[in-house]
Amino acid sequence: MSAMRVVAFVSASLLGGGCGLYVPEIQDFGDQTKGQQLVQSIIYNVTCEVQDAIDGIYNNPDHRRTSTFLDTWGVQINLSLQVDEKSSANPVVNWLPPSPASAVFNLAGGGTLSADATRQDKTNSYFTVAELKQLGPCDKRNRPGGLLLMQSDLALYEWLNANVIAADTHKIQYSKDYSDGPFKTNVLSHEVKFDITNTGNITPGWKLSRVMVNQSGNLFSATRDRTNDLIITLGPTTLTPKVTQDKNGNRTTIWILGPSDDAYTAALTSLMGLAVSNANKSTWPPP
Repeated sequence: MSAMRVVAFVSASLLGGGCGLYVPEIQDFGDQTKGQQLVQSIIYNVTCEVQDAIDGIYNNPDHRRTSTFLDTWGVQINLSLQVDEKSSANPVVNWLPPSPASAVFNLAGGGTLSADATRQDKTNSYFTVAELKQLGPCDKRNRPGGLLLMQSDLALYEWLNANVIAADTHKIQYSKDYSDGPFKTNVLSHEVKFDITNTGNITPGWKLSRVMVNQSGNLFSATRDRTNDLIITLGPTTLTPKVTQDKNGNRTTIWILGPSDDAYTAALTSLMGLAVSNANKSTWPPP
């Protein structure tokens, strides 16, 4: 029994120092400062991607355009960074009685302990196409570059240009008001998703005179799953009234330019689908 206590202690120690019991860090390596720098770099790179795509539509040297159906549209950017860490311990002990070698009796025991922790960070931003046109292209020297959402090309320009060409050739009439149609929408959406999983396990074993520990299975396993999801929704804008009141009780109505109902609904639908997908994935058992 003393051997079983040792195994239980080792398993608990490994699990306590492993993933699943604490809030996961957003970065894979480094301290919290590295995590903050990573988030800022991703946000900057994603914004630059949208900015460069709009600039490319209007200022492409091979095909400059003075006007498109995007002129009166806006861009919603929804960024989700999720980290899911899981760990499990599964000690297995096989006790052999002090009996002749021909004995057929033995006693096996084992247990499983698992933990799962999920962190999800979201950021949202909104620009009108007119604002992005005025900003012009990002300085390519300042774009961080790298893997996942740090890439210098997330294929947004390719998607937008294909649709602008379709509108130029009158294959699709994006500028037409489809709010009374069966689908009530004239919205474009672009989603980029990266899912990376790291898995590791360790199984030390002991073989004593009458006790064998962890001769099969995994004593400790850990998984870190990172999901980066970017949803970019482009659609018509609309003016929405907002009433403000000063300290003297005087009310003023200001008009805010924001996404139309169709654009807002399309973005919300994509976010709901993403939430369901991530929730289902978080219920997967650890390896």
